[in-house]
Amino acid sequence: MASRNVVEILHRVDIFENLAEPELERIGDLLTERRYRDGQTLFKQGDVGDALLIVADGRVKVFIPEGQSERILAFFGSGDVLGEMSLLTGEPRSAGAAAISDTRVLTLSKSDFDTYLATNFAVMREMMRIIALRQAQTNVRLTRTGDEQDDTSPGAGRVYTIFSPRGGSGKTTVAVNLAVSFAQMHPDRVSLLDLSLTFGHCALILNLRPKSSLAAISVESLRHIDREGLENYVVTHRSTLKILAGATKPEEGEAVTGEHARLAIEAMRRYNEVTVIDTSSAFSEATIAALEVSDKVILVCTPELTTLRDIRECERIFVNVIHVSKEKVFYLLNNPQPSKALPIDQFEQALGHRIDLELAFAQDLPTRSATRGEPLVQVQPGSDVARAIDRVAKLLEEEAYRAPKQQERRGISGLFNRGG
Repeated sequence: MASRNVVEILHRVDIFENLAEPELERIGDLLTERRYRDGQTLFKQGDVGDALLIVADGRVKVFIPEGQSERILAFFGSGDVLGEMSLLTGEPRSAGAAAISDTRVLTLSKSDFDTYLATNFAVMREMMRIIALRQAQTNVRLTRTGDEQDDTSPGAGRVYTIFSPRGGSGKTTVAVNLAVSFAQMHPDRVSLLDLSLTFGHCALILNLRPKSSLAAISVESLRHIDREGLENYVVTHRSTLKILAGATKPEEGEAVTGEHARLAIEAMRRYNEVTVIDTSSAFSEATIAALEVSDKVILVCTPELTTLRDIRECERIFVNVIHVSKEKVFYLLNNPQPSKALPIDQFEQALGHRIDLELAFAQDLPTRSATRGEPLVQVQPGSDVARAIDRVAKLLEEEAYRAPKQQERRGISGLFNRGG
C-alpha cells in the first residue's frame, strides 16, 4: 500500500488532485522512486519516453541543448509532472531534463500508465489539458527569440498588477511568490516591478540588494530603452526572476511619476512573457498607471468588514475613474490571521460575487520565508499557501492561452455566419 507521503504528493499533482484517496493509493502502488544528485540527468532529448515522472522533492530544469549552451524551457518542483508528452504520443523526448538540486522523483512506467488511463477518463482529460497548455507555452518560447517580439502572441507580454486597499494584507508576499511561480514556467522571461515606492520590500523578501531603481531612469531614457539598457537597472534572483525596484530610498519615490511607470511597464512587457507589479495601497500616479495597462488586476482582500467597504470603493474607482472593467479583476481572499471576521460565503454574499481563490492562514510561514529571503513557492512548495499561489499562476496562464483560441474560433464562426 502506498505511503502517506506518496499520497500527499499525488494530491499536489494537477492531473490527480481531484481523485479520491483510494484511487491515489492505487496510483501510489504503481510508482517507483528514483533519486538524482544535483546536476544529474533524468533524461536526454531524443530518449524513449518510457515513464511519467513526478517530482517529489527537489528541483528539475527542462531544456533544449544548443551547441555548448542550452535553452531552459521550464523549472519543475514538488508536485510537478514531466515527461507526459512523449509517453502519450510515443515520440522521443522533445527536451532533456536534469536535477538542479538533490531530487527525489516518482516514476510511473508506460505500461502501467497506459493501463491506468484506459480506465480513467477524467485523468486522461486533465492530462490532455496540461499537454495542450505546455505545448502552447513551448511553441511561444521557441518562436520568440532574442529581441524579436510579437505582442499579439498568446502568453506574450502579459502584465499582472497586485493591489490591495489595506496594508498588511499580504499583497507583497503574493506579488513576489506569484512572480517566482511564473519564472519557473518561463525562465529568464519574467520580471517584477516594485511600485510600492516609499517602502518597497520585494527585493528584500528575496534577499537581494537593488543595484538601481526606476527613480534613477529619466522619462526620456525610458522612451528609448532597449533590453540591454533595462538589464542595467534590474537585479536577478536565482529563479531567473528579474526585479526592478521603484526606488531605493523613500525620498526617491516622489520622483516616480505615472509616465515613469507607464513607460517602464511598456518596456518590461516588450521584453518579457510576464511582468508582475506590486503597488502601494494608495491610488498614486504610478499605481493608477499600472492598473490602467494591466491585463489582470489581482485584488487582495482580507475577510473583514472594513476591508469589504474598501473593496467596494476600489470597485467604484476601477470602473468609474480608472476604467478597469470588472472582468479584469481577479479576487484573491487572503487570511493573514487565524480567525475570520467573515466566512468566505458571507464575504461573497456581501460583495455580490464570487472570490476567485482563497489563501488559507499560513501561520508563520510567510514571515520565516521573508526573513530567510526565500520564496515560499520554492522552499515550501507543498504548503497550502504556496500551492494556492501556484494555482493562481496556472489559472492566469490558462486564461492567457485560452483567449486567442476563443478569438480564432469566433473569427472562423463569423466567416461562416456572414456567408458570401
